[in-house]
Amino acid sequence: MKLHERCQKVSGITRNLKDAGIYPYFRPISRSWGTEVEVAGKRLVMIGSNDYLGLAHDARVKEAAAQAIYSMGTGPGGSRFLSGNMAIHQNLEERLAAFVGKKRAVLHVTGFSTNMGVLGCLLTPSDYVLCDRENHASIFAGLGGTKKMGTFVHNDAGSASRKIASEMAKPDFDGQVLLITEGIFSMSGDVAVMDELGALKKQFPELLIYLDDAHGLGVLGQSGRGTANHFGVVEQCDFIMGTFSKAFASIGGFIASDHIDVLEYIQHQSRTQIFSAALPAASTMAALACIDILEAEPERVERLHAITTRMRNAYRDMGLRITESLSPIIPITIGTDEKAFMFAQELFERGIFALPAIYPAVPRGQALIRTACMSTHEDRQLEYVLDVMDEMARKYRIRVQDQDEDSGGEEAVGASSIAGARSSQSLL
Repeated sequence: MKLHERCQKVSGITRNLKDAGIYPYFRPISRSWGTEVEVAGKRLVMIGSNDYLGLAHDARVKEAAAQAIYSMGTGPGGSRFLSGNMAIHQNLEERLAAFVGKKRAVLHVTGFSTNMGVLGCLLTPSDYVLCDRENHASIFAGLGGTKKMGTFVHNDAGSASRKIASEMAKPDFDGQVLLITEGIFSMSGDVAVMDELGALKKQFPELLIYLDDAHGLGVLGQSGRGTANHFGVVEQCDFIMGTFSKAFASIGGFIASDHIDVLEYIQHQSRTQIFSAALPAASTMAALACIDILEAEPERVERLHAITTRMRNAYRDMGLRITESLSPIIPITIGTDEKAFMFAQELFERGIFALPAIYPAVPRGQALIRTACMSTHEDRQLEYVLDVMDEMARKYRIRVQDQDEDSGGEEAVGASSIAGARSSQSLL
């Protein structure tokens, strides 16, 4: 099949959605105040951002980034391996390692490239990798060439234990077992059972645990030190990976560990580190400023949890189907992809920015609106979101009682108005 033919299906779906006026993605934000944004001249409450602590608009973070530009310029001029290594890179690595409780850290330019580079260089054909089946795409991308890989039932340490035992019992097994999980899962908001996974080290002393804590850093643990800190299993986690594009209000990623030789190897062998330009000074200093603020102001994390609890309770009281979790990610189950598109469009029209997740990011027929709390959300903004959600929940029949009544039959809202977009289930 020719290239243009392979692309026609997706492009045709997006055109149908745009023609129907319900295409929700790639909306160009022209201005941001953090908890509110401007799109096409319209001001909206942002309830879908990963800037959980609202630090992207903190004056101290912006000033640190601005001063870094004046001091070091807008770009690094090369990879860290060659001409782009800065003293502030090494300072950030030292601060990150101490923050998450490890001896050393190695920076990468994005979270995605961290997983790609680290996993891509650490594993050999004899190693066995076991992933939570809901792990992020960057993890599976980094494992693209891995021959021995399995998945365990989401957040089920018993399932992981059985898979590990089965693999290690094979007479020809002579490699390393690496278990990989997220700390907070980016779409569902589930928090990993790190206490149970960490306990597997007693059963399997040679097991290595790799924690992708992109959404847990700055959110869980003492002063936002992450999921491993929250569960008291920092020592059991051999590798802690994190990003700056969420609570750390910047861009970039890192891998931290007590295995110094392994990190030295990663620094010299990770392709996404060696062959990428270094992290810009502004991004580096922004992340450093965020660490300073978190260490000095733990109440930011406490406020985030208070707002999260308030929103979860309110969603539950109005009858919405949500997950139970400590995380600020609160997905609301809508139903079909079509209904989720329509729901998101009406939210936008009514001044709320929140986007849908559809199949295959979520199971077919369980499309959702992904909402996320920020510690800087104001009461008036939260009250407005809740008022609109309550009204729309009844209109679109997405409350638990409505979904239970409608199960097995046609959806009650709007199916005929978007008949041209019914193939959208494979959009993502």
